[in-house]
Amino acid sequence: MGKELELKYRIGDQEQFSSLCDLLEERYPGNWSQIAMATTYYDTADRRLSKKHWTLRIRTENGENVLTCKTPHADNSRNEWEVHEGALPHGLMALVRRGAPEELMELHNLPLFGICGARFTRRCRVLQLADAVAELALDRGVLLGGGKELPFWELELELKSGNPQGIYDWCCRFAQENDLVAEPRSKFARASGLEGE
Repeated sequence: MGKELELKYRIGDQEQFSSLCDLLEERYPGNWSQIAMATTYYDTADRRLSKKHWTLRIRTENGENVLTCKTPHADNSRNEWEVHEGALPHGLMALVRRGAPEELMELHNLPLFGICGARFTRRCRVLQLADAVAELALDRGVLLGGGKELPFWELELELKSGNPQGIYDWCCRFAQENDLVAEPRSKFARASGLEGE
């Protein structure tokens, strides 16, 4: 099991996004990757996963499918399990073998529906901070839900190892320097919210 701790910040528009890309690539040159991503989030007709604040998604990353389950953790981070068996329902067993809750197997014989999603491009690199290692990502794309599309631009910093305070300090400083606003909601929460708008 992985424990996911990430901080997200809204970027206002394409112009600000391009400026921040240039700034960060100048500040941290080399080793940047670009990944084309398409995500679909799944649930049952009665939304049993959403009611528990669990997410089940298949994300295509440069053509490769990755199946992920996330559940809430008490310290505002999330538990995360990931397998490169991006098919449902067969991938559920692979997630459980990796340590995901056995309750997932209750979904094996139930219809699962794609309820929302996102399509975006990620520019990312590993960042070595004073006492932490993090992945810095700049995402640009659209959220998909309720037959609607909503453009988004955001910066994300995810802790990979070390002291969580390291990413809080970096984000606080960078957000103040660049007038960024924290984005407390996940892509899933924002995409699923489009259905009611």
